[in-house]
Amino acid sequence: MKLGKFRFGGVHPHDSKDTANIASSSMENPPKSVLISMAQHIGAPAKILKNKGDKVERGEIIGESNGYVSGNVSSSVTGSVASIEIAPQPLGRGANALLINVEPNAYNLPYSEKSNFMSLSTEEMSEKIKKAGIVGMGGATFPANVKVDGAAKGECDTLIINGVECEPYITSDYRLMLENTEDLFKGIEILRKIIPSVKKTIIGIEANKPIAIEEMSKTAKNYNVEVMPLRLRYPQGAEKMLIDAATGRVVPVGKLPMDVNVLVVNVATLYAIYEAVAKDKPLMERMVTISGDAIKEHKNLWIPLGTPISTIVDNCGGLTAENVLILAGGPMMGASVPSLEQCVNKGTNSLLFFNKDKMPKEVEYPCIKCGRCSDVCPLKLSPTEIAHTAKAKISER
Repeated sequence: MKLGKFRFGGVHPHDSKDTANIASSSMENPPKSVLISMAQHIGAPAKILKNKGDKVERGEIIGESNGYVSGNVSSSVTGSVASIEIAPQPLGRGANALLINVEPNAYNLPYSEKSNFMSLSTEEMSEKIKKAGIVGMGGATFPANVKVDGAAKGECDTLIINGVECEPYITSDYRLMLENTEDLFKGIEILRKIIPSVKKTIIGIEANKPIAIEEMSKTAKNYNVEVMPLRLRYPQGAEKMLIDAATGRVVPVGKLPMDVNVLVVNVATLYAIYEAVAKDKPLMERMVTISGDAIKEHKNLWIPLGTPISTIVDNCGGLTAENVLILAGGPMMGASVPSLEQCVNKGTNSLLFFNKDKMPKEVEYPCIKCGRCSDVCPLKLSPTEIAHTAKAKISER
């Protein structure tokens, strides 16, 4: 099997993907309240549309896009607004949020696929993506409608679906590829209708997911899509690295994928686009991988946005240690979470729990300028210079 790869640097951390064979499920004990932030995306926070005491329905827009780079926020539950609060964010910034008490025994109507969704105009499809509040769900959280509309207005000739999932532990995209294969290809059809200039579609999947490669390849034949197995190398899932591996094109420094006529869409984002256009379903829940040595049960869970981490822990049998490090996201790029009361948002693809007492104690030694860090950096940066300026608190360089 010939594997695609980016041309410079990278490392291969241990996969630790023990959740790969665990099918996704809903939480047995859903949250009694959710805290839904208005800042679940890059750009301007959404404008709150509800007040204390207001009734809200599952799927109802409760936060309105507040700028070109912004996004709608929909309620993940049926209930009533208990208060307007400041919600902590993974990177420490607070944002306005609605605390919603969930209505007991609320009947959540399922969203079903409309038979004629592909007959919608490109404008109608784009509007549904915008209304649904979809953002990049691989962690970037850039509003999807801005990205897709930009590609439609440009000369995008290549669509790349990012199924790499190169971070250790995370398997939520992998499960989507196995459990919702046909729906993902319908999502590709939606994007190719919105962006008619696309001539080639590639799905990039790392070679440590042979079953996903096989299943996606079977369906790809019916949609004129190429499935490209990729070398195991972090950060293969980064946009610029994936574009290099899949097309050989290099995105210039300071430029975006559209500058080389490429649009990259994460698997989870693609699935949300399908659901928005085909089912009129807003982005109000997502699949999250739960793993690490300090949580009893490892799972892939469909979690309503705004669910407290404490509720998720309870649904996974509890913690196995007292001194625990919690990461929202993977161990390479994830953010440390200070409290179990912090909540899941649109960019939370995994929650990892580690026993701090068992973590290796690393000692930092003086740099001997061996150059190894520069050799593995795929962006050809000089990590030693970055470290020196950071320690010296020099931010201008």
